[in-house]
This record gives sequence, structure tokens and C-alpha cells, in this order.
Amino acid sequence: MKLAETLLACCVVGLACFIGGQTLGAREAVLDEAGGTIAGKPTRGITRPTGDSGPGSSSGSGTGNGTGNSSRVGSEANMGHVEEILVSGGERRDRRRDLDDVRRRLAVGASGTYLDELLAARDSAIARWPDRVARPLRVFVREAVALEGWNPDFAPAVRDAFATWRQAGIPVHFTFVRDSASADITVHFVDRFANGISGKTVWSRDGDHWLLSSDIQLAVSHPNGGTVTAPQMRAIALHEAGHLLGLDHTANADNIMSARVRVRELSDADKATVRLVYSVPAGSLKR
Repeated sequence: MKLAETLLACCVVGLACFIGGQTLGAREAVLDEAGGTIAGKPTRGITRPTGDSGPGSSSGSGTGNGTGNSSRVGSEANMGHVEEILVSGGERRDRRRDLDDVRRRLAVGASGTYLDELLAARDSAIARWPDRVARPLRVFVREAVALEGWNPDFAPAVRDAFATWRQAGIPVHFTFVRDSASADITVHFVDRFANGISGKTVWSRDGDHWLLSSDIQLAVSHPNGGTVTAPQMRAIALHEAGHLLGLDHTANADNIMSARVRVRELSDADKATVRLVYSVPAGSLKR
């Protein structure tokens, strides 16, 4: 009898260990996928440059940005490229959409926009944030008082740039938070970029082209020397925030999203393009 009881106890312990091992393995798989890795294959780090420009007289951006100046002195900014990261572990959105209806709506609204240039740069895909009105996107602006050339007016200038895009009439609102851990978007400042640009935007998206998070870097110094002014910083931030919303470069220098920015406000085309992008679901227009 004692021998039988001993054997039974051993079997129970062995079964418990097996179940525990299976549970732990399942948890690890979930954590790996959330971190952007499935079956040991990384899914982060897919970068698609959308164009580079040479050094400018005032600023540029790794994703695009500009500093307008009405006097045209030190006003032109060269833009760089936007980087995107595909995240397989991100929240998946409903992929069901009537592609013919999306194409029709884009065609009807395309007049007065630079949608054709955007689609050419994005391989015929619309990338955008889900509607965030009731639950605004959380933005953390990391001030850099230790940087030479830092101006306390930079942070308000950046916040005003985000507010300006919201006022363009898109279903995305912003709120500014004090904790970077809770932020969807992080903005931080650097001294300058070595490649002659003034700003850089990196965003992550899921497989359906819905944006998930973003990081913006803004330089406080011009590539060729000199300090950025607060109005110039606002223009740079306007350009970068346009990239953050899913826009790309346009050839028309009258637009804030021009690869060589000479203006300080959104044009009618900037506003019309972002409104059109946010009138349809994210996703590829290819079948």
C-alpha cells in the first residue's frame, strides 16, 4: 500500500511540473510576440526612407521638417526621411474595408491635395492613427535645458504645432503628459544632426498601416551653425508632426510638407491632404 501511495504521489508531482512548464512556455511566447518577435524572427526594424536632401541653410529633418522665415534669410530647411517600424505584436484593427469605396472617396477628394505624391512615396498605402477624439494621443515633450542654445519657448512652440494640425479638422486630438512612460508620442531635443537635417520622425505601425507610436527629434541648432529661433522651431515641429500623422514630402514649396521648407504655416493643400487621409481607413490600396 505504501509503495502504491508513493508511486501515485510521484505521478502527481510529475504531471504538475509538466503543466507548469507548458504554461510558462505559453507566457514566454506571448511576451516575445508583444516585443515584436515571433518564432525567434525579429519583426521590428523595417525602415523605409522616403527621401534625403543635402544640407540646408537653416534646418532639416530625419523625417522632414522646416523653418520658414518671411525675410528668406536662413529660412530654407532641407528635409530628410521618415522611418517606419512594422510591429507585428501591436493591436490589430479590423481589416474589412471596401477597397473600391476607399479608392472612390480618395479620387473624389483628391483635388487640391498632394495625395498622389503621398501614395507614390508610401507604395500606394495610407498610414494613419485610429480616430482619437474621446481618447487623445498622449504627447510627452522632453525639455533639454542643458543643451546649449536651448530656448524655454521651444516647448510651447511644439505644443502649438500639434494644436495647429488638430485645428485642420482631423479626428485626432492631443493631450500633453508629464510621464514619458504613458506617452504615445515622445518629442525630444538634440543639439544638431550630423547629416544636415533639423528633425527626425520615427513611427511604428501594424500590418494594416494603423500607426501605434511615434518619436520625434528636433535640433536646437542649424546644421551650418547658429541657434534655431522659437518661430523656426514651431515650423520644424509642424513639418515633423505632419509626418507623424502619416503625410510625406511634396514638391510644392508653398506647403509645410515640402522637402525644402520655406513657410511657417499649413497651406490649404496641407490641410486638405491630411483631412482626406483621415477620411478613409488605413491600409494598402493594392489588391
